[in-house]
Amino acid sequence: MNRPPRRLLLVINHLASVGGAEVQLFHLAKGLAASGYVVTLCCIGSSSLDPEAWVGTNIALVELGAHRRELRPLAIPRLTRLARQADVVHCTMWDPSLWGRIAAILARRPVMVADHATDRSVQLASNGASRDRWIALHNRLLDRFTYATVACASSQRQVLLGEGVSAEKIVHIPNGIPVEEMRRAGADGPTREDLGLPEGVPVAVQVGVFRPEKNHLGALNAFRLVRERVPDAQLVFVGEGPKRAEAEARAAAIGAGEWVHFLGSRTDVPGILACADLLFLPSISDAMPMVVLEAMALGLPTVASDVGDVRQVLDDRAGLCVPVDRPDLLAAACVELIEDDERRRAMGEEALRMAAHFDAGTMVERYAALFEAARAGTAPLAALAAVDGSSSMTKSES
Repeated sequence: MNRPPRRLLLVINHLASVGGAEVQLFHLAKGLAASGYVVTLCCIGSSSLDPEAWVGTNIALVELGAHRRELRPLAIPRLTRLARQADVVHCTMWDPSLWGRIAAILARRPVMVADHATDRSVQLASNGASRDRWIALHNRLLDRFTYATVACASSQRQVLLGEGVSAEKIVHIPNGIPVEEMRRAGADGPTREDLGLPEGVPVAVQVGVFRPEKNHLGALNAFRLVRERVPDAQLVFVGEGPKRAEAEARAAAIGAGEWVHFLGSRTDVPGILACADLLFLPSISDAMPMVVLEAMALGLPTVASDVGDVRQVLDDRAGLCVPVDRPDLLAAACVELIEDDERRRAMGEEALRMAAHFDAGTMVERYAALFEAARAGTAPLAALAAVDGSSSMTKSES
C-alpha cells in the first residue's frame, strides 16, 4: 500500500526572480512537487513572480500580505492553520525563521530553517538598524524546538554555532539549480542587440539586488580600472533595490554612461548571462550565490570576491577569486580573462562540467531525506549521511 503524499509548508518573506534565497526556494519547491510532495509555498509578504511560473507545478502559493512588521504577528493564526495542514514546516531566512517556527510550535509540527547568510551585519531592518543581536537571540530561544538548521554554505557553520545553534542540528546542503533548464533558457534568451549591447566587445554581468553587500559601487570602481586596459569593455547590472539610485548617480559622476547598462529586474537572467563573457561578483558578503551556479551551467567564467563558499565552488577552475573589497584585484582578474581567450574558454568548459555537481535534483534529494527524517524523528546528520553524495557537515568541520 502506497503511503499518502507528504505535505510540506515552505515559508519565506517574499518571492522574486532575483534574490538567491528566493530563487533557491523556488527551485526546491518545484523539485519537491515533481517528486510527489504536496507543497504549499507561503509568502509572509507577497510574490512578484509571473503567475505562469506556477502553471503545472502542483504548488499552492499563499500570500499573507503582511508587508509591515506590525502586521506579521497578526498573520500567526493563519500561518498556524497552514502549519497544521502540513507534515513538516520549512522556513527560509530571517524573519520567516521566527514567525514560521512560532506557527510550527503552535501547530505541533516539526520545523527546520534554512539560513543563507555568512555575515549578520548585512541583515538590516527597514530603518537601517542591525538585526544581528535579534537573530542570535531568536536562534538561541528557538533552537530547542527546531529539528535542523540548513546552511547552504559551509562557511556559515561558525556563525550559527556562535548564535547557540546546536552542532548536531547544523546540516550543509549546497544550493542547486536545474542545470538543463538553465541551458535551455540561456539558448532561448535575448541577443545583445535586444539588450542594447554592442557586438564584438567584452561584456561582464553582475546579477543581484542593489544592497550594500552586493557592492555595486565597488563594481563601478573596478570596472573603471578594467576600461583603462580594455577601453571597449562593457558592464551590465541586472536587478533592483534600495541602492540602485546611488549606483546610477555614481555611474553618471564617473562618466560611465557609455559602458554601464542598468537592465533592472529581469525574468530572463540565463539569457542575459549567455550574452556575456564574464560573471562579475564583487560582493563584500555572500554565502553560496545562485548566480554563480547559473553562470557555471552556461559555461560562463566568474570573477568574484572571496566570500562564503565561492572559492570552494569555483575551485580555481571555473573562475578567479580575489580578496574582498579590492577593486584593483577584481579589475586585474577581469583583464586577465578578457585578454586570454584560451584560458577563458577553458574555464568556461570546466564550469560546464562542474555544474552537474550542483544540479537541483541532488539538492531536492537531500532536502527530501531531511523532511522524511524530521517526520520520523531521525537525527538530521544521520539522515543526510545516508544520501549518496551528501555534503552534510560533521563536527570536525570547524
